[in-house]
Amino acid sequence: MFIDVNSWPRVADGVGYLSCLWLLCAALLLPAADSLAGKRAYGEDFVRVGQRWTDAGPPPALSRETPPPGSDGGFLRQIEQLQDREGPYSDSLAEPLAGLGRYYRSAGDLDGALRSYRRALHVVRINDGLYSERQIPILQELLDTYRGSGDLQALDQRYDYYFRLYGNGQPPYSEVRLRATLGYLRWQREAIRLGMDGERHRRLLALYHMNDTLIQATGQDPAVSRQQHREVVLSQLRNLYLLEDRIAPRLEKIGVAESAPSFGGEWEQGDFDRKRLETLQRGALSRGAGLLRDLIDRSGADTPTEELARLHLELGDWYQWHGSASAKEQYARVVALLSAAGRDELLEQWLGQPVELPDNGAFWQPPLATGAERRVVIETSYDVSATGRISNLQASVAAPEDDGLATRLKRYLKQIRFRPRWVNGSAEAMAGVRREYEMFD
Repeated sequence: MFIDVNSWPRVADGVGYLSCLWLLCAALLLPAADSLAGKRAYGEDFVRVGQRWTDAGPPPALSRETPPPGSDGGFLRQIEQLQDREGPYSDSLAEPLAGLGRYYRSAGDLDGALRSYRRALHVVRINDGLYSERQIPILQELLDTYRGSGDLQALDQRYDYYFRLYGNGQPPYSEVRLRATLGYLRWQREAIRLGMDGERHRRLLALYHMNDTLIQATGQDPAVSRQQHREVVLSQLRNLYLLEDRIAPRLEKIGVAESAPSFGGEWEQGDFDRKRLETLQRGALSRGAGLLRDLIDRSGADTPTEELARLHLELGDWYQWHGSASAKEQYARVVALLSAAGRDELLEQWLGQPVELPDNGAFWQPPLATGAERRVVIETSYDVSATGRISNLQASVAAPEDDGLATRLKRYLKQIRFRPRWVNGSAEAMAGVRREYEMFD
């Protein structure tokens, strides 16, 4: 950026010496801002048509018995007969009550579904105890129903209950308790992406520290498998992606002392939370790399080649998203591992085409199905360099009124980084990439 120093006296006369210093500091910080813009959160505003990740929301719970349309499947009659014969808390009532809930869901009666699921849960807890694993499928269907209703606050409260019910993230780490904890961490990321509350900094900070504690605990617990510990670590990596995107350096802080209080004379809790997140953000690159390298170091001789190669791919993507040259070393390691194992099909799947980063759904959050959202498909063509940047970008839409979205997509695509294609052991540019993206208007 060019600054005409001869204009300083005139500028100083107009806005003051301190303001000039502020402007100079801001100008010097512009390259850093450009670098941040160069790693846009892929999935936040647009996504390739058909691309999905479970981090944006779990797949709907599988129902063992869904009645046909227009029929309650005989559940009401069955429930009445069981109540008359065995009483209102009969253990046999749980399944028909859950089945009735599925019927109400299929008929669009979400209130009726919620009532039926809640009663089914009550019956199970009375007969099996508060921590019965038999209630998990019903709980999952109940969560699905809250999600479908759009009642995010109720969904948030249910996830809190589910988390407390199955261990609150504490040992012993059974499969059920770990699955509940990972599901809770996933929901916290979704809640942050949805912008549910005005305290997202507090939620993000609590999420990070909770996941960090879980990493330490599961990493030292011999009862936790290598695969389970890996899931916990990859959960934290997604948290770091979110943290980097949500916490950006603020130019308005320039010239303000680190210990300066707010205008009221005291720091608010949100100020502390943000500053702690900013500290984490400054070291995020090394933190994320350290987590993945630790997983790689923990891998023994019995680690499947695909699992080890996947960790190197994750590390390569993490470096690549940050624009670090260290990505090349990790991608080369993936090529070496898969080639030696004869896994050419997997090598082609992972590195045969350029891939938008991050490729883990950390930022993808489709709108809740309200019927009001409109998906616009945009056709594109572009070239991707060996370093993962695009050029010669073209975009088109079917309807002229969507030209503005096509222009916006072009701006977004230029800001993201790609995992480049690798051929014969080295990164290679690829011309004429044609893809369709969808944006939510």
